[in-house]
Amino acid sequence: MNTLLIVTGIICIVISLFIFIPAIKKANTAKEKWGEILEFVLDPFTGLTGVFYLGLLLIFFGLVRMFELI
Repeated sequence: MNTLLIVTGIICIVISLFIFIPAIKKANTAKEKWGEILEFVLDPFTGLTGVFYLGLLLIFFGLVRMFELI
């Protein structure tokens, strides 16, 4: 079960990053690129940023259960 949580978390992160990376490549200036990064990180419940944070939580929970901290 722990391994399944970690693998699912990694899949969620990879999916969200595959959609996030082209948005950064479209930005021309460094200011626009930083704006894209901040938009991705600071808007946790819009678009696929929620999937990224869900992946982080799944990985964290899987690791906590793997090391029997919970």
